[in-house]
Amino acid sequence: MMLLFNIVSILVLLTGIRLGRCQVALSDTNQARSKATEWLLKEWIEPRPGAPTRLTGGWDDSNTIRVLTALQLVDNGWLFNPANKEKAELAVRQMNSEILNGLVKSVNMTFLSAEESSHYVNGLLATCQNPENFYGHNLVAMLTRRMNSIPSGSGTKNVGQVIASVLALCNAGAPIPPAAIQRINSELKPTSGSCSFCVEGSSMAILAMKCLRDRPGPVDQLVQGISTRQIAYVKGKQDKDGGFDDLISTSLAVQAANAVGTVNLPINVAAALNYILQDQDKETGSFGNPAFTSVVLPTLIGRSALDVRNINCPAPRPAGNPIRSGQIRTLLSIEDTIFAQTIVETKVDTNPGQTILQIMNEQSAKHPRAFKFTTEAANGGTQLTGLNSVTNDSKNNWSWRVFRIPPGSNQQAPQPVSTLDNGLGTNVQNGDKIIFRFG
Repeated sequence: MMLLFNIVSILVLLTGIRLGRCQVALSDTNQARSKATEWLLKEWIEPRPGAPTRLTGGWDDSNTIRVLTALQLVDNGWLFNPANKEKAELAVRQMNSEILNGLVKSVNMTFLSAEESSHYVNGLLATCQNPENFYGHNLVAMLTRRMNSIPSGSGTKNVGQVIASVLALCNAGAPIPPAAIQRINSELKPTSGSCSFCVEGSSMAILAMKCLRDRPGPVDQLVQGISTRQIAYVKGKQDKDGGFDDLISTSLAVQAANAVGTVNLPINVAAALNYILQDQDKETGSFGNPAFTSVVLPTLIGRSALDVRNINCPAPRPAGNPIRSGQIRTLLSIEDTIFAQTIVETKVDTNPGQTILQIMNEQSAKHPRAFKFTTEAANGGTQLTGLNSVTNDSKNNWSWRVFRIPPGSNQQAPQPVSTLDNGLGTNVQNGDKIIFRFG
């Protein structure tokens, strides 16, 4: 079905349309795409050993995720072209570093916008990585929780975050909470007058609902209703110059039309593409900056964020980082039930025979900003007194305790590893889950 829609879109492009002296044809979009791709690759920053930069080889201003996703969509496997091997490996490393850094700063997406969180999931899918097991982090579960905490109101802004989350979760094959569809149905009501972000929100909703309709089984009536209403809105918003008010709105409207077909969303795609191409710098190929160029680029080949699920991967998506030979894996879970009220989990590979305290010291040495702790001598052993700036509070009887869940045991009933010294001297076994709980 997607192939049919793309053929329809290409036929529209081949016919072209004259707007004054300008004619848009397939050759025009191909040339624009090539120049934009070349510009993005020139913007790649070489790693500079010893230089005061956090980049290991990628794009500045946290654009590596967006650029890699766009390159994969346009080239359908740019990362796996042997000619790009060295640059691609460094870029993926930089992207992964940005995601891990974001997870630390935002406490597993708690303080990260759902839209940015969705970029994380789509970026991992586009680069053939598993967002459900990314170095021990389940970004799909995090995004689901983040989506559920988005407040109502603020026009299209907040419901747009829900839409972005639904599209990313659908791309990942994850279940979509019915409440999210109900929110989109009730809150996405663009008006006929001035309406900020309404074309973007409606176009993204069309993509998200298309993804849900492509799933096997009966189609939810709300999903179909949302799609029908937003298609009706978008098709009536095209201006005489072919655009939809601005570059990004126009790009997303074209992506929506390519996804569902111009028979279902009858906008003038050639006129919209002409509007987009007028914004390209004819010398450099840029559409203003890496972020904008990354949004526009897939539009020029009839693709969108919906297509990250169709990227050609050379092998099944890897399940995170494999255990090295001779090592064991344990899951560290930090649970703050008082202040942050969050759970942060990390899979750790270590040598056999290590104690909990030894593993804690290892993690603190590797990630001094993400795993800081304090201890004191107690009852002939060592007691945990503080973790990541949260310290014991005797006045309120709040303190850190340590629990262990052996593999295969009841996950709902963790065992205190020791009532004497918090059990930091306990040896860790392969598959253990160690819980640090404050409360």
